[in-house]
Amino acid sequence: MDYSFDEKNDRFLTPAAKFHRGYLKNIFGTDDLYPFWVADEDFKSPPTILEAFKAKVDEGIFGYEYKPETFMPTLKNWYKSRYNCEIDTSWAQFTPTIMSSVAMALDLFTQEGDGIIIQPPVYMEFSSTIKKTNRVIVENPLVLKDLHYEINFKELAQLASKETTKAMMICNPHNPGGRVWTTNELSEIVDICLANNLLLIADEIHADIVFSNGEFSSFLSFPEIHQQLIVCYSPAKVFNIASVTDSIAFIPNEELRSKFNELRLRYNLGRTYAFSRIAMEIGFRESANWVDELNNYVEENRNYISNFLAENISQIELVKQEGTYLVWLKVNQLPLRGTKLIQYLAKEAKMGLNKGESFGKEGNGFVRMNIACPREIIIEAMKNLKSAIDKLPAKK
Repeated sequence: MDYSFDEKNDRFLTPAAKFHRGYLKNIFGTDDLYPFWVADEDFKSPPTILEAFKAKVDEGIFGYEYKPETFMPTLKNWYKSRYNCEIDTSWAQFTPTIMSSVAMALDLFTQEGDGIIIQPPVYMEFSSTIKKTNRVIVENPLVLKDLHYEINFKELAQLASKETTKAMMICNPHNPGGRVWTTNELSEIVDICLANNLLLIADEIHADIVFSNGEFSSFLSFPEIHQQLIVCYSPAKVFNIASVTDSIAFIPNEELRSKFNELRLRYNLGRTYAFSRIAMEIGFRESANWVDELNNYVEENRNYISNFLAENISQIELVKQEGTYLVWLKVNQLPLRGTKLIQYLAKEAKMGLNKGESFGKEGNGFVRMNIACPREIIIEAMKNLKSAIDKLPAKK
């Protein structure tokens, strides 16, 4: 089926944060560009979801709702069919966003001043949430070898063994590095957390965007860690429904789940919202083929960029990835860095990119690009990028 991923949608005509001209001018110095920064798609959501939305609008009644009996089995089947993972739906706690769940978990199950391990360069909200909850960031930087990120397990074990370290946060698939961690890598993380009694908090929001060279496994597939595990998931990324969907925190430990639920109910979080319910259930039940085609399309975008850079822009290298619709570009051979570089590329290449330093100091010399957009836009961006790089003097 043709899902029209090539269709261009002018999101400047909508209140999309990614295309907000004020934001663009403030960050990039211009709004005459194409924004590749915020991590949502420029594709329409799956047709099955859109049709269900229309039917709900035609119904015209939006009173209080509950999740019908069909909802949880659909979620369970998604995990089984997509990740080969058996879940107990009683583990599920619904919250507004993944970072809401993370902040709640840190508040509940760690103390102020406790050390929380993260693996930079990593999604900037990890460090932000740790700071906002008055915990201490403990860095276990990823190691880049042959343009492919690896985990420094020796250092991880050392950091985990410190008395002040109480939890680990991990991003799988990894944002921005694109790694889909292997079963062996996940198993080693599990062993370290078990040996040191660390709470493991996993952000698995990119679970559904996996390329042909990767295979996603959820930490929920490791029953030995269930008593000290919180897995955060949302279909916001894959179905492009960030403004209408919920997050799910899977908490197998009954005691932890009960405490989490008490806090959730205190603030009246997790109420059923009509369009969120519809998007999740219909997406899980009827959009698997759409997801497969989305993955193929994004992977082809990635391949186009990789080939173009190799043939035309030797100063920029693409970090090897197995998933996400975010590419991580190594730009340390260019004479500009940080804000100067992204503003130069905004004006000369008409590309709005994330500066690598936003993901930690390990991101210095990198930029992030969202490639979930029509290929015509990718092709034009690469031509513009070559023209802009050709104008730069050689790095001294």
